[in-house]
Amino acid sequence: MTFNTQKKLFVAAISTLILVVMQSFGALPEPARAIFPLVTVILVLFIAYYSMPKPASKTASADAWSIDANALTDAIFVTDMNGHVVGMNQQFRTLVPTAAGAENVVALLKPLHALALQRSQADDVVSAVWSSPNIKFTDRLKLSDGREIERTTRPIEGTSDRIWILSDITQVVTAGNDRAMHQSMVEEDAARTAELAEQLYHAKSELEQKQTELTRLANTDSMTGLFNRRRFLSLAEEAIQNTEDTNSLWVVVFDIDHFKRVNDTFGHAAGDVAIRDFANLISAALGKLGFIGRMGGEEFAAVLTDCSADQAYRVAELIRRNTAKNKTISDAVEFRFTTSVGVAPWLPGEVSIELALDRADKALYNAKVYGRNRVVGYE
Repeated sequence: MTFNTQKKLFVAAISTLILVVMQSFGALPEPARAIFPLVTVILVLFIAYYSMPKPASKTASADAWSIDANALTDAIFVTDMNGHVVGMNQQFRTLVPTAAGAENVVALLKPLHALALQRSQADDVVSAVWSSPNIKFTDRLKLSDGREIERTTRPIEGTSDRIWILSDITQVVTAGNDRAMHQSMVEEDAARTAELAEQLYHAKSELEQKQTELTRLANTDSMTGLFNRRRFLSLAEEAIQNTEDTNSLWVVVFDIDHFKRVNDTFGHAAGDVAIRDFANLISAALGKLGFIGRMGGEEFAAVLTDCSADQAYRVAELIRRNTAKNKTISDAVEFRFTTSVGVAPWLPGEVSIELALDRADKALYNAKVYGRNRVVGYE
């Protein structure tokens, strides 16, 4: 009850008391006596109304809500600042059936990491996070049984605990087998890795050695040592900003011809060797004329800076010839492969390299249509 309401009640009570006393002693004038009962009833109702308890505000607890962790579709567990397990939901117990007996995050994730295709990297990341309580990051675990798990962790605000969220994204990845989705996923993976590297860079001093390695992983393709798609696009944007001659920046896109046939005939290990050989052939021919990135799968791209059209086509043709002459050796298997090449210029006024990449991609497609093992420029 507010102070103003209390004053109203006090005045009404005093007024009622005065009227009652005056009526008792006959002090009221005749007109007042006639309306005395009505006035008394009104004052009593007034007192009763303001004395009634008011219902609680409907918004008082509007923000007081909770979520049942077992009702969520993602697997979730919580650890304290030392990595000890605080709790987990039913979905995590289903994902990792042996989770109930684990005391810390390393033991808890051990069965999952045992299935990871890159086990050591998965372990190293968890160890780094355990040592840095303020870090936030997201990564992906590709498992040997074909599943792909997206893992996110962050500190819980206002506590010393940390939440871990694991989502099975296998179906999403499987649905994106087309080339456009593949490139999108590669770019997303690179962005996540870069973000992780940046976050770990600002962690505690004892993580410096791991931070350096994570930064390298964030900018390069692990198979070839070339720039990954994210780093390549970033360098391309810088090249655009630094270009003084509007006709000196060219984009060249390469693709191994019939790469699926190489894998099917000689095996995936031989296909990996072919990709590494191809990356080395491109690097050797390009030299200091520009930079190269692996865009995904068997496709590569190069940006040539301070370069004429004639130089761009000569470099592209050199790479095509050297590739056709090269012999790739994997174990006891020896084979050859060819490449199709698309060449396109960056045009003045374009603020991004994406349009030039699209043009080079169309030229590459025409090279495939015309019979492969050739260089085609965008017209």
